[in-house]
Amino acid sequence: MTHYADLSPYAYTTGSVPDGTPAVNIGWLEPGEEFPRGAVPEEFVQALALLCRDDRHMVMRGWHRCRLPHPGGEVPYPAVIHVGQDRVSLGSAEVRVVGRDGGWLVAPNLVHHYITAHSYLPPEEFIEAVMARRTAVPRA
Repeated sequence: MTHYADLSPYAYTTGSVPDGTPAVNIGWLEPGEEFPRGAVPEEFVQALALLCRDDRHMVMRGWHRCRLPHPGGEVPYPAVIHVGQDRVSLGSAEVRVVGRDGGWLVAPNLVHHYITAHSYLPPEEFIEAVMARRTAVPRA
């Protein structure tokens, strides 16, 4: 995967965002790049898990591996979460939500793993949009 700074203009698959819709990156992490760490509300983690299961965008073949250091050197591949009875593999899609300003906040779905396993602290506007469940829907 590629590193993009939080809140930088979205650049991964730009043709997938409707013309005129501002979109920014969230949680595109790579080793050697610093990122904010901290605690997030459990309700946010649960809401994000539902988005990872129910509202995947730009689904790709295969999975991106988490390349951040893991205790004991074990790197899960693919990273998996459990949502209810469902097993959800991470690293092959994006999560897209809408900020209060109407712009899109776009994260790899591996962001759930970054938050729960690496204490990544996403920007407050992403947390708020996920908890409000304002999913980004392309205009027809």
